[in-house]
Amino acid sequence: MTAWCPLGAWAKWPVIFLLLIGTAVSLSACQFTSPLIFATDPLPTLVPTLAILPSPPTPQPAIAAATIMPTASITAVPPTHTPTNTPIPTATAPPSYHLALNATQPQGYLTQFRLVAFYGSPTGPSLGLLGDWPREEMHRQLLSTLTTYEPFSDRPILPAFHLVTTVANPTPPEYSHHVSLEMIEEWVAAAETLQTAVILDIQPGRANLMAEFTRLEYLLYEPHVHLAIDPEFVMNAWQVPGANIGQLYAAQINEIQAQMNKIGAEVGLNRVLILHQFRPSMLPDKALIEDYPFVELVIDGDGVGPAEIKISNYTTYASEPAFEFGGFKLFPTNGDYPILSPAEVMSLEPPPVLIIYQ
Repeated sequence: MTAWCPLGAWAKWPVIFLLLIGTAVSLSACQFTSPLIFATDPLPTLVPTLAILPSPPTPQPAIAAATIMPTASITAVPPTHTPTNTPIPTATAPPSYHLALNATQPQGYLTQFRLVAFYGSPTGPSLGLLGDWPREEMHRQLLSTLTTYEPFSDRPILPAFHLVTTVANPTPPEYSHHVSLEMIEEWVAAAETLQTAVILDIQPGRANLMAEFTRLEYLLYEPHVHLAIDPEFVMNAWQVPGANIGQLYAAQINEIQAQMNKIGAEVGLNRVLILHQFRPSMLPDKALIEDYPFVELVIDGDGVGPAEIKISNYTTYASEPAFEFGGFKLFPTNGDYPILSPAEVMSLEPPPVLIIYQ
């Protein structure tokens, strides 16, 4: 909007020979508003201008002009990677996972629920969405994402924190480091209050996998806590995370499943074990993976890249041995093209029971 500020006349007839020595002109402050300025944008500042006119002046308006350039508005599909101060809609509270448990006949978990998870480390944003925001805001973003899947789900959907607890790195001798148990325990307790599941993810590097499992085993007695192992970062004696793609063998998987099976029987609720995969070499002997009654095994279609390749991988895994439940991972900010919509994800066959946003 343009502001107009009038100037007063300098003289009146009949005073003819009056010598004008100078004039001071003040421009009144002019304010404007625009619907293109958002609460998060800096407000423009107008600096008053002193106009010096020659004598004698011709009465005329002094014009202060401000041009506002339109701001492009981009509607982001949740989750957004960059933290924002924009209010996030509160989703409908998810169903409770606090079930009437009976150790004589443990209940299925993924037969009852679908999980939508944010992946990462509570130590910071480098590993995924989970570390991008303070936990309360991140959880609201997660609930907002969860609601986009509800129209396509045949069962209640629970939010999930997918926490990387042992993080692979290129530093010897173990080529991995731990998130502290104190921090993990604090997140597990907060998740229980928030009616949110927890997936504890292990990237062991060259560390002993069973030792890494034993470190977390006591937490798997919590009904809302489950486990994931990333074969990409299970290194042999000469491999280095980031330089090599690792591998996880059936004998290692079965040893962990045997322990989780005992826990599921004691808790009265099946335990979930998630195995990430984007190459055949990551799980080289699937036919030898055994079935345990109180463990539900998820093969998660991992990997960054074109949608058609990710879909092809998932379809292939669904036809291979050991596939009990399907998971699908999405990278909304750093590599998937295009990013699949909830409708497209849920059109996979079979529909995944675990959807992970990294």
